[in-house]
Amino acid sequence: MKNLIPNLIFLGLALFGSINSSAAATLDLGTTQIKPMDSVQFMEDPSGQIQYSDLDRADIASRFQPWLVERGDMNFGYSNSAYWLKIKLKRAAQAPARWLLEIPFLLLDEIDFYAPGQAVLHLGTTRPASNAPYFHRFHLMPLDLSTEEQTFVLRVRTSHSTTIPLQVWQPDAFGNQSQKQFILQALYFGGLIALLIYNLFLAVSLRDARFLFYSLFVSHIGMGMLAGNGLGHLFVWREWNAFEPIAQSFFLSLATGFGLLFSNRFLQMRRETSKMARFNEWAAAVFFGIAAWLLASLWLDLDRQSVVVIFSLVCIPAGLTVLTMAWRAWRHGYKAARFFLLAWGVLWIGAFVAVLRGFGWLPTNGYTSYSLQISSAAEMLLLALSLADLIHTERQERENAQAMALSSHQRMLESLRLSEERLEIAVQQRTRELEQSLNNEKQTLTQYVRFGALISHEFRNPLGIVESQISLMRKEADLGTLNVTKRLDVIASATQRLLSMFEKWLRSDRLNKSLQDFRLQPIPLAAWLRELIDSQMSYHANHQLTLHMATDPGEIWGDDNLLEIALINLIDNACNYSKQGSQIHIDVRSQASMIGIAVTDHGCGIAAEHQTSIFEDYFRIAPEGRVRGMGLGLAFVRRIVDMHQGQLDLVSNIGVGSCFCIWLPSQPKTAAQT
Repeated sequence: MKNLIPNLIFLGLALFGSINSSAAATLDLGTTQIKPMDSVQFMEDPSGQIQYSDLDRADIASRFQPWLVERGDMNFGYSNSAYWLKIKLKRAAQAPARWLLEIPFLLLDEIDFYAPGQAVLHLGTTRPASNAPYFHRFHLMPLDLSTEEQTFVLRVRTSHSTTIPLQVWQPDAFGNQSQKQFILQALYFGGLIALLIYNLFLAVSLRDARFLFYSLFVSHIGMGMLAGNGLGHLFVWREWNAFEPIAQSFFLSLATGFGLLFSNRFLQMRRETSKMARFNEWAAAVFFGIAAWLLASLWLDLDRQSVVVIFSLVCIPAGLTVLTMAWRAWRHGYKAARFFLLAWGVLWIGAFVAVLRGFGWLPTNGYTSYSLQISSAAEMLLLALSLADLIHTERQERENAQAMALSSHQRMLESLRLSEERLEIAVQQRTRELEQSLNNEKQTLTQYVRFGALISHEFRNPLGIVESQISLMRKEADLGTLNVTKRLDVIASATQRLLSMFEKWLRSDRLNKSLQDFRLQPIPLAAWLRELIDSQMSYHANHQLTLHMATDPGEIWGDDNLLEIALINLIDNACNYSKQGSQIHIDVRSQASMIGIAVTDHGCGIAAEHQTSIFEDYFRIAPEGRVRGMGLGLAFVRRIVDMHQGQLDLVSNIGVGSCFCIWLPSQPKTAAQT
């Protein structure tokens, strides 16, 4: 008898538990995603002291009760309690064992996940991001299911609205759905960024504070959405866990404050709405204060949940005040308020739905969860139309005022018209003369600059050789291995090259003529090439210059001075970008009515993406490389070849070498204009 009462109590608790128990959700092969709400039991823990090991106690187990599916996703509103959830799952024999459990709501401070035979996962916005088993914007946990019923346990606690939507996914289906969601988010934030940039541009260009406040409003709305959707925690402040619990409320508080100030500016604080405008200013100060309070709570022990509740409640009357102001402004003839009224109405409805869902007074589903983001997208588009309409209206008013001013001065303008026309004709004629003179001066200056650059480039290499040989002589003198004859021969060759160029350029009177006025003459190519190569031997003593001609190419027509500059530039480049001791091949080719002079090296080669740019003035692939220069040599070669109406071919591969071939007409032609 003494055990009868305890046994009856235990039996009653067991029967009550069986009544409240939920059947396990069975996942078969065809299932890709389910919401297992009919397989979930929950228990509220106001003290937050219950441990996982306590759940097997009869008095604790009896407190679990099933969630009503018709209430939608699980939402307990704002509460300081911890909530325990039991989820019963199993799979069909043909179904895969690995699944994913998703809680698509970020603002949960603490989530403890207990899976049979697995280590406990401690997730949530106040926990380190490294605890999460998956890199995802929401909370994601692995499920290893058996064909037997298993119970998975969640403990959730948060300072925000306790919303716990549950979804079980096949991994592949979850990946596809995540991609679609990221695309939608990218479209939303892409449009938001475009609006932000456009309105910032208008704010700067028009010096209009309305566009500045609108830009601040849009940017903070966007940051609030970024925080609420988990993208901010994922990409922006991932390692700053302390900021995540306040991020959305912080940015939305600032957005609401800037939105109220923008409303006052946009509606121009008319006399009939001045009291409400002042209320908006006070409300904006309150929202800025809420943002400051939330930010200070990162370092001070301040109550966050009460402030978030106050923010949610104050949003509603503040939004109604703005709607009333816009309605009155529109009724008093302010046409720009029509789009504004519609935009703010859409946003207010979305915010109202979000507040009711946050308190648990509306069921949680896809629309109520994203109502604020959906309404903000429509609101920002409508506000952009409203601002465009405002600009159009103000422009029309300015144009009307200008038309009236022009009309009042019409007779005076008519009397001055003839004299203005005569003056305009004279000014235009003089302007054309000045422009022509200026163009002539510019062309002359350009020609001198190009010529000076050509002279500088051609003289730089010989001077560099002289400098390097002097440096080598000093080093050899210090080492006692001075090779005076060799060094002086190289210096003499470089000096001879300098003297030759001075003689050629100064004697040809190029300073008074453009580079287009060159002199065509027959050049015996074989003898000319041998003489040129022989003159370069000592200048490039560390390379082997070889000349190949299958037959005597005969004569070509061209300016020997300019062609010498072009060929020397190609030989210099081949030596500069090849290893010492390597061969530089110069060979003569022919095709149709063209004769080609090719310079081939076995150096570093030129990447395909640079093979067009290297012929531009001052372009260098590696400006800080070991080879000094100004990036003019190949530009001069290209210009000289064009003047001869020839063509310049390049074949180059990285690590193999380069081949530059100058093709020249075998018969004289008129010089091309460059």
